[in-house]
Amino acid sequence: MMNLSFHSIRHGRKCHPDNLKLRLWWEAGWYDMPVNTAHGPLIENYLNKAHTVMNQALNAHSRLLAVPVLLRYPKAMPADQLRIHNLVISRFVDFLNWELGLIELSHDPDMRYIWCREQDTSDKPHYHMVLLFNGHALQHLGALSAYIDGSDEAYSGDCLYHRLVRAWAWAIGWQLEEMKGLVNITTNSMTKDVCVFRLHSRQKAMIREFFFAISYLCKAHSKPIGQGVHCFDGSKR
Repeated sequence: MMNLSFHSIRHGRKCHPDNLKLRLWWEAGWYDMPVNTAHGPLIENYLNKAHTVMNQALNAHSRLLAVPVLLRYPKAMPADQLRIHNLVISRFVDFLNWELGLIELSHDPDMRYIWCREQDTSDKPHYHMVLLFNGHALQHLGALSAYIDGSDEAYSGDCLYHRLVRAWAWAIGWQLEEMKGLVNITTNSMTKDVCVFRLHSRQKAMIREFFFAISYLCKAHSKPIGQGVHCFDGSKR
């Protein structure tokens, strides 16, 4: 069963036709925050969750490192068992927390996150995730290449990006040598710089820019709503 295209949702409708508990949001502003409605309506329940996680993180730490990441399954992986649950996200979070615990830091990374599950034309779902870290503990993502510091082992480095790849590899049970393209970080098309956000609780303009970016995860389009699987969630604190 394919997800409902946003083109088939009547403009101005207040609730999602496949789940009436999900409220649709059509406007380009949500309270005092700009939101991205270029792909159709957003789900207000998801906006509320994203806003709560962001505010809790900013209340806990004056500085944040925020990393948007796209997690994919390998093409060679059978799709049969990928439709029924999201345990892979719990596994990813657990292993990443274990990885973070190995770093000698003067501050707790205190990772928080939001995620969404999407599936459009592919036979497999994919996940968008935004990871929020204490900016006093972590400031950089590190190299995106598989081999660094002269190592001949893929993704064996100590940088944050390599830890993300190892966590996803463990979550899906895949070999590190075959992980290229499965953990994607957006880069600026002109500068090729990695798109991460360094937030400060007093920099309201940057916070608004960040919320606009993460509101993309809240869109109704391409989510398998009404198909018996959870499509959006975030950390509980």
